[in-house]
Amino acid sequence: MEVVPDTIRKPTVPEPDDYVNPLEASSRWTLNARAQAIRYASSLGFSISNRTEPAAPTPSTEFWVDSTLAESKGPKKIRVEVWTPPRLSIGPRAAVVALHGGGWILGQGTDNARWACAVMTSLDAVVFTVNYRLAPTHPFPTAIEDCVDAILEITKRAAQFGIDPNRVILSGFSAGATTALSSWLVMHDPSRWNYTLPFPVPRITGLVLFYPGLDWTINRAEKRLSCSRPDLTLSKGLTDLIDASYVFPAIPRHKRADLRLSPGLMSDDIMAKLPPVHLCLCEYDMLLAEGTRFAKRLQSLKKTVTMRIVAGEKHAWDCPPPMIQKESVEVEYAEATQAIANWLGQAHDTDRESMRSMKTKRLRIPRPSFISRSKSAGPF
Repeated sequence: MEVVPDTIRKPTVPEPDDYVNPLEASSRWTLNARAQAIRYASSLGFSISNRTEPAAPTPSTEFWVDSTLAESKGPKKIRVEVWTPPRLSIGPRAAVVALHGGGWILGQGTDNARWACAVMTSLDAVVFTVNYRLAPTHPFPTAIEDCVDAILEITKRAAQFGIDPNRVILSGFSAGATTALSSWLVMHDPSRWNYTLPFPVPRITGLVLFYPGLDWTINRAEKRLSCSRPDLTLSKGLTDLIDASYVFPAIPRHKRADLRLSPGLMSDDIMAKLPPVHLCLCEYDMLLAEGTRFAKRLQSLKKTVTMRIVAGEKHAWDCPPPMIQKESVEVEYAEATQAIANWLGQAHDTDRESMRSMKTKRLRIPRPSFISRSKSAGPF
């Protein structure tokens, strides 16, 4: 989610007690224009980062999923990229569904290219990255509904992709991690929200959650002050935009207890039914406290949970900038894939040789999606 270099980023100061988000009074057009500008900067950053040596692989193929749960207007299709390991496999593979971050206002499936690479390098598993629709055009709960639709469609097509529908891992980063947990909740009890699911629910083997947001009832100031370095938390300009775009119409903080929005508030009875969980949190993140509380609750219920805290790092530390991947990212991705291997009862091998055969792209600058191209314009 970070798109501003640290050298020019101003320290973040927690909001005062009487703070009112000024963007909640903005038009949806204004919010969308702001989001589009950040999306372009983020897309450019990931585009360059994924092409720096060693370059991340590109998807093997892609397909489109019909939206059946969401009532929002606009296109009803969700793009899903498929990343198939180049090695030969005997029998169906496990599936790892990866949900990108970006505060539900930016990001795309290929942002998780390096995570897909780590999974394919270490596990005999197929990775699916989901391009759920974004706010402000598609506010809460569209992203969750899109991801549930995608998960169900993926497992329905298990034979096509050579996967075992009973060995599915949900993973996500930031907003994507929240959505992964919320998607499990919806599939666990769709009747709570009056959903009729189009296909049978697969068995979810585990959840890999990188720095998730778990409780929207806590205001931003309290979240920042729970962090030992509030100056390194996400800027108010960005969190204001996320809050105004995703939760629309605006809901008072204390009423944001819908479990799809605040999955960390699930009861112990529901939590007791969760599959194994791997949490990766960041020391200088405003979401650290709620993440550690969630892990402690899992531990108290004797659930299988591993928690890692990346020392000296802030939210989305594995995203560009910098363009050169940090050693800690490789370490934490290896820890996460090791947890998956343990849940699946399979080897955690390193297969870099066959991965070199996967296609990568040459460097190119992506065109902003909000700039249309006329028929007579020619190449950009």
